Amino acid sequence: MSRRWRLVALLLLLPLLSGCFGRGGTPIPEGELGQLREQLEELDRLSGEELDSRLTGLQQEVARAAESKDRALREEAGRKRLLAGYCWERRGDFVDAERNYQEASGGSYGAMALFRLAQVAGFRRASAVRDGQDPSLEFQRRQEADQIAKEQREVAVRALNRGAMYAPGSKVLVREPPVASLTPARWERADLRHESSRRLDEYNRGKSTYRALGFLVRLCGGGSEAGGEGKKSYPYLLAILLIAVLAKLVTTPLSAAQFRSMRALQAVQPELKKLQEKYKGDKAGAARAQMELFREHKVNPASSCLPMLIQFPILIWVYYAIRDYVFQFTGVGFLYLTSLADPDVVGIGGMQWPGPVLIVYGFSMYFSQKLLAQPSATPEQQQQQKMLSYMMPVLLLLLLKSLPAAFILYWLLQNILMTGHQYLIMRSQRPAAEGAGGPRGAAAGPPPQAIQKLAQGSGSGKPKKKRR
Repeated sequence: MSRRWRLVALLLLLPLLSGCFGRGGTPIPEGELGQLREQLEELDRLSGEELDSRLTGLQQEVARAAESKDRALREEAGRKRLLAGYCWERRGDFVDAERNYQEASGGSYGAMALFRLAQVAGFRRASAVRDGQDPSLEFQRRQEADQIAKEQREVAVRALNRGAMYAPGSKVLVREPPVASLTPARWERADLRHESSRRLDEYNRGKSTYRALGFLVRLCGGGSEAGGEGKKSYPYLLAILLIAVLAKLVTTPLSAAQFRSMRALQAVQPELKKLQEKYKGDKAGAARAQMELFREHKVNPASSCLPMLIQFPILIWVYYAIRDYVFQFTGVGFLYLTSLADPDVVGIGGMQWPGPVLIVYGFSMYFSQKLLAQPSATPEQQQQQKMLSYMMPVLLLLLLKSLPAAFILYWLLQNILMTGHQYLIMRSQRPAAEGAGGPRGAAAGPPPQAIQKLAQGSGSGKPKKKRR
């Protein structure tokens, strides 16, 4: 599989890992969060008529802002939608409240809108669950309540997942009791990622990924499931290491087949170059000649990429398992990291930059790519490989810096194991590779027997003795 296609496959994989493309949004500045708290407390004190009048005014301002081309006015509309949603929430009209919060979730006050949406949806879900379990209600009413509970659970989980993607240190206002229709109100500032992860933990406990990772933690000596500081770190670190080892054991046959096929393809590169020169301008003829060359040497060009694609589901499963279980990594330290639930980032100049573990992973990926460099490539291909060898680690560092450090640590361990496996396979195949690139290979093309040994994983050019 060429490096170009490896990059394409990686870019196709990353969108499946939700959260890989950076933070969930812009945090609300401390000053604006304080002003918002005062406005919400004021709405809590309004009477019914005053609340209706304020809601009408807010809706009119939102409508005017939607028609305006002024960027500042349109951004201000996000705060007005949030406040309008809170007015609907105070009136007990949760459907309209959720609609306003959804509309405000993409603006500068998105963090607060998402958290209010999650609290309202969680409250509605709890009410619907109680109705669905009430034997005094009609069967149809209980079914409707079950459907509402399912829908509101999905709304809350989506909102909390987005909140958990915000930058570390993002603050949000938490209301107790949870919804505005319940009084009296008490507002407290809290860390958005922590609060979102804590509430998600309650929703995720029934998932198979959560239970599987929790089992491994307990197997490694972990105790309480409660997230927080002061817990023992080694069971969680051992669990991540165990997952990396198990994943590598499962994918070892696939990786071996991939590496052998890549070496075989590298060995026929000189012949492919000759065919390209011979059939210059004749793409159909070049394609037929290449397929004939592959048949002669028994090399399957697709066999180097299919094993890699098969390994993607394992990586995706591990990512979602750690994401579902991420609150339990709160307070789990590793070297300089105080919590594996947070991203490995360092704040410099008001910006978040990849931390040491992420940088070590980037170097490990760079050396892994250098290990698979094609020695017979043309100068143009060598330049392209050199560029990709630098681009891919840097690109990954930027894309993965918002992920929990627990997943980065897993991927680092996995990459170290994979690189070691690559080295052992390539060292064992060195005699066959030398047979494929000897004098005959330079003059008349690589010997089919030597190429077949590479493709089949034979590590020695010596013939085996037959048993009598």
